[in-house]
Amino acid sequence: MIVLAPLLLSLGACSAQRSNQPTAGAPDSGPNYDPSQISVPFLVDDQFIPSGCMGDCITSVVIDNDCPVRSSDDAQGECHHFVFTKDTQPDAQGWAGVLWQTSEKNWGSEPGRAVLPGATGMHFYALGKSGGEALNILVGGMVPTDTGAVCDAGSGCSSGACDSGACTAAHHDTLNVLMPIQLTTQFVKVDVPFGSNSYGSEVLSGFGWTAQMPSGLDKIEFYVDDLRWE
Repeated sequence: MIVLAPLLLSLGACSAQRSNQPTAGAPDSGPNYDPSQISVPFLVDDQFIPSGCMGDCITSVVIDNDCPVRSSDDAQGECHHFVFTKDTQPDAQGWAGVLWQTSEKNWGSEPGRAVLPGATGMHFYALGKSGGEALNILVGGMVPTDTGAVCDAGSGCSSGACDSGACTAAHHDTLNVLMPIQLTTQFVKVDVPFGSNSYGSEVLSGFGWTAQMPSGLDKIEFYVDDLRWE
């Protein structure tokens, strides 16, 4: 199984190709609802969107909701279908990934979401089109590595924040969980415990994945469904 480094490298402020992408469901709006805070448990698709494109994603990943079946009769949130096609350009990196962000292309220039204490992990269901697909699952992990680097009017900073010619500290995740998995041709529940990792005062990425294109293959196709923090 191929495992990528746990730190998110080569972050790109771009969006994957989309088709038939519906609007995420509305969050709970009961009598104690506070729009500035997320209570636990919650559906990832109610609070985050799959817009953070990494690696070869912008040219090679198509996202839609064309799932032939749901993972269960009571599945909630969205079912996401991903097709990662091999990029044959000379500068291709050979891997791709997508992060669920608070808003499109928010790599730290805008605040994350405040999640109330209590979540100890998340779960989702995953299915591979062919079986055997290797993914790395990410929760949090959006940690800018360029603080202090030279920049010009905001360009070159993962957060987009440039002050007096240097990239400034951005909003970032304190939670940084990575778990490798291998898919089957049936929906399987995947539990991602947070362990001793704290998600702190804000969360920028509620879920994500990366995948390395295996030698001899030109496409990876898979589905994820019923994403929720608990």
